[in-house]
Amino acid sequence: MKKSKEKPLFKLVLVLILSASCSLTFSSDLIQTDLPPQRVILDTDIDSDVDDTGALAMLLNLHKKGIIELLGIITTSDDPYAPVCVSAITTYYGCSEIPVGFLMGQHTLTNHSRYTKFIADEFPSKLSSWSMAEVSTTLYRKLLAQIPDESVIIITIGHLSSLMRLLQSPSDKISRIDGMELAAKKVTKWICMGGEYPKGKEANFGRPDPGSTVYCLNHWDKEIIFCGWEAGSKVITGGSNLKSLLKTGHPVYRAYELYNNFEGRSSWDQIAVLQLTGMADKYFSFSRNGRCEVKPDGSNKWRDDPSCKQKYVRIRPSVKIKDIEYYIDNLISGA
Repeated sequence: MKKSKEKPLFKLVLVLILSASCSLTFSSDLIQTDLPPQRVILDTDIDSDVDDTGALAMLLNLHKKGIIELLGIITTSDDPYAPVCVSAITTYYGCSEIPVGFLMGQHTLTNHSRYTKFIADEFPSKLSSWSMAEVSTTLYRKLLAQIPDESVIIITIGHLSSLMRLLQSPSDKISRIDGMELAAKKVTKWICMGGEYPKGKEANFGRPDPGSTVYCLNHWDKEIIFCGWEAGSKVITGGSNLKSLLKTGHPVYRAYELYNNFEGRSSWDQIAVLQLTGMADKYFSFSRNGRCEVKPDGSNKWRDDPSCKQKYVRIRPSVKIKDIEYYIDNLISGA
């Protein structure tokens, strides 16, 4: 993969400058800082849609503020520029030490994103090629093996191929236990952007790997919070308000500019990230405990079952959608 023609010394200096800058300000009414830090692993298919970029920016701002500890980012995508794009964004935020994994071993890699190649080429990053990223399964296992039990939240905002490979992974030199046991031992909660509730068919569950959805849901016994298509579709962010909050030289500005020139976009992935904040209970309620049943084509249906540890989020009827949109745009920008 070719990078831009910037001189290597210039890019090295710029990486060091950006890595040294780790300050930001938040309005006190947007972030509650009295919550204990939460360890988080993000699994994203950052490529075709821009909401992944918004969600990543939110997590990086929460990480820098000390609300969460973002342990690593798994890139579950067939776009070869996706992990480099992620690395460029983390570098811009001064967080280049956060490791990036990639779903290796795919039959074909195709750049189909409106923005990943541009971000990869225009901004410095720790990775110069997808091949430099860690294998997603290996990174998952490393991150889980080195943390205390019951201490991490996994957030998936894409299809579940990498998570399935983790669950299927055997014991190795990283850990003497297999992936299923490792996840059960280390993960406290899985927040999943996927499905439509109470029933429907949504892209993360239905393509390109619905089999991984079926497998993961059939082999996961711990808590899951589903953030469905119907919740995020109502919340439009990334419009003129976000444009006014970001600098033009910001990679997130560039991503939204390239995607649809700040015409606004549904906030599916951002709703999942909001579950980590102190505002989640204000904006959202939850279904009764139940089970998300998924067919081989990725379509899903909800069944109430008090014995299960699964729920899906619902926007509270009393909440103004504009308030959620304002919150998300500000958290994306760090304003």
